[in-house]
Amino acid sequence: MEFEKAMREAEAYLTFTPRFIDPKQPQGLWFCNSVTEADAIQINAVCLGSGCDWDDVVKVQPFLECFPYLVIVTPNAIAREEMVKQMRPRLPAVCIYVISDAGFRNCKTMDEFIRTYGSDRLLDILEGAEELPAYGILNLAQVPRRDLRTVPRVLSRFPVLDRGIGGFFAGELSVWTGKRGVGKSTILGQMLLEAVDQGHTVCAYSGELPKEQFREWIYLQAAGPEHIVYEKDEATGKLLAMADPMADKQISEWVDERFWLFDLERNTRHDPETILKQFEYAKMRYNADVFLVDNIMSVDFDGYSDRDFNRVQSKFTQMLVTFSKRRKVHTHLVVHPRKSTSDKNSKVSSDDVSGSGDITNRADNVFFLTTHAAPDAKGQPDVKPLLQILKNRDFGARGQQWLDFDRKSRRFFQDRTGDPKRPYGWDMAAQQMRITEERGDIDGIFPEKEALS
Repeated sequence: MEFEKAMREAEAYLTFTPRFIDPKQPQGLWFCNSVTEADAIQINAVCLGSGCDWDDVVKVQPFLECFPYLVIVTPNAIAREEMVKQMRPRLPAVCIYVISDAGFRNCKTMDEFIRTYGSDRLLDILEGAEELPAYGILNLAQVPRRDLRTVPRVLSRFPVLDRGIGGFFAGELSVWTGKRGVGKSTILGQMLLEAVDQGHTVCAYSGELPKEQFREWIYLQAAGPEHIVYEKDEATGKLLAMADPMADKQISEWVDERFWLFDLERNTRHDPETILKQFEYAKMRYNADVFLVDNIMSVDFDGYSDRDFNRVQSKFTQMLVTFSKRRKVHTHLVVHPRKSTSDKNSKVSSDDVSGSGDITNRADNVFFLTTHAAPDAKGQPDVKPLLQILKNRDFGARGQQWLDFDRKSRRFFQDRTGDPKRPYGWDMAAQQMRITEERGDIDGIFPEKEALS
């Protein structure tokens, strides 16, 4: 019989007396904490075998499933809690009950219970049984309602994009693509600055830019066109743009311990595990909640053949998705488009992203950045950046937004209506200007004495 076979196999991992085991008995199978407890109960009582660990209970699942339910029985509350912790995730398909303190009627051991009440009253213990909640499935009616208005997010400050996707929400992954040189890294550097400006802490992996160059680009964007100076390179006569000394100092104070960068020199390996380990540290130590991987092609996937390359990229993307949802952060991932997309101007889809289709399937948002001829204010063709929404999971948004680009500060801004000079939080002069403007409103409420006469 199948039960006898399952019981013989279970004897390698569980301790019990076979003649006392009967799945037809109404009390189910009682899982005890020790041999002493199992010997005291006898009928349908088992415990973990000597030298076995909790992973071994999975091996006896066919035996356990012969009983209508499993009962965790031990008066020791600490041991009982540990048994629940170990068994519930390992046996998700088994109906499990646990005896509460009330069921043991203040008895400290099973021997004491039997001496006090008699072995014929053992089944009374089941009156204190509580069924453990299902593991791995949820009662939809008990799932809390999500209010996107309260979910932490970062706005891009591009009005059309923000209206479309609602912002970059915590727990999501955004994939950015576009041909080389179009500005993917640049626009994402700006998105990180926007996050800092909105009170977030960020962490970036940039696999291609040395730290000094990364800093230079970020500081130019943070400075804005009004705080950039040019220094002449005496060797070539070329003018080099940089944030002016005062702005550079204030930006450093502003981003201090709020903008973290993966150290390419100290982290000699750039494999997925190392990148995620550093991201986890940034989250736990500095509460970083916005992350960037630029780009997936610079991640080390050593040891995999070309045939496996798409699979490991997909696996890494899933690791980022899991990290984002578990830690309630937003992650940006840069992925190159397929070569066939290079000549396309506008009509693209998620299928045009390089690598496995799983990358875009797993992402919450997919964006495509390109350049395209658009009419200027006079109706003349002008090549401008075009940002397209290829996928948005929350609202199903599709569409595009024309941008403009300030080469001096490397800033993108809304075409025609945007302002490349918009100040960030480091700019004390800009903050003072806003205070002055508010004072004007106060003066309007309380007129000068001459106006009262």
